[in-house]
Amino acid sequence: MKPAPPKIDPTKRTLVPPPPEFSLKAARNVIHAFVLLLAVTLAFEVAAWFTASRRNLLAACVRSGMQWVLTHALNEGNKDVQLGREGWLFAQAEINRLAHAKRDANEVHAGLIKLAARLKAQETQLLVVAIPGRLALYPEQLRPGQYGGPVRLKDEAEKIAALKAAGMDVLDMTDALWEFRDREQIFFAQDSHWTPEAMKAVALALNKHVREKFPRLASTETPIINATILERADAGDLSRGLDPFQPSRLLGDEAADLVSIQGIEPDAQSTIVLHGGELMRVFDDPTLSFGGGDKPLRAGFATQLGTLLGRTLDVRGLPQAGDAYENKKLVICLLPMAELVP
Repeated sequence: MKPAPPKIDPTKRTLVPPPPEFSLKAARNVIHAFVLLLAVTLAFEVAAWFTASRRNLLAACVRSGMQWVLTHALNEGNKDVQLGREGWLFAQAEINRLAHAKRDANEVHAGLIKLAARLKAQETQLLVVAIPGRLALYPEQLRPGQYGGPVRLKDEAEKIAALKAAGMDVLDMTDALWEFRDREQIFFAQDSHWTPEAMKAVALALNKHVREKFPRLASTETPIINATILERADAGDLSRGLDPFQPSRLLGDEAADLVSIQGIEPDAQSTIVLHGGELMRVFDDPTLSFGGGDKPLRAGFATQLGTLLGRTLDVRGLPQAGDAYENKKLVICLLPMAELVP
């Protein structure tokens, strides 16, 4: 039996197409597409299994895309990093400390008082250099307004006075950096570390302070050094906190021009000890922001200060209970204000 001929539209005198049917060929195409998508997902999972972190790469791609939408369409961050104005990022912990008075206590302040008493017994001076945080110097990037000075906690003055009463010398750089920010940027917008310009300004201020109060510890001779300009770019650790998969795609990179200095190497026999954490190591440690490679950059705070003082320094991490200070004349601690006054 022959199939019925298609109907003819009398108004158009054309053939009316038959109603669509789900053919066997179409079903095969759907199955092929489903299998292809499944294979791609499986490939991501297999690749993720053989990576060091075994991270689900497909999930990372999805999160990265969603964070891009949240950042650019809704101006939203995540639970750890908040978006400010003009592309600035702020750690939620820093916001909690200054804006919400939610702070975790630590033993840094008490430990410094004990260390000062211990050093005083052997006639060694303890000098603490306090560096304010990003939000203290750039509050307008989070909450618009007119600020006549840096944002401080109420008990900062009391805590610093207690350190001085314990016999240590304290160099609070908050007000000086507030004035310096009119000339140079103090912190990166997308990274928690200070800029090379701010680091050099603090090194210059500390060099002047040491030469005035401890003139015998600084050299009057100019050291022989070899300086190299390094151009670095980095998305920033705060940007990576939002999107660890593709941070540069989120907000772009920030640039830094570093001066790598060879000739002033750390020396454990030096009579000056320099303690510090990431503020001290940021432009030395290749694993930190603006690092790159696997060799020390020799562009950080210790190198800058040693060059200005004209002598090597005994460079260490943050003070520990078992540290020895025999034959030391000066112990310098470079600390963020958030550590000194949590």
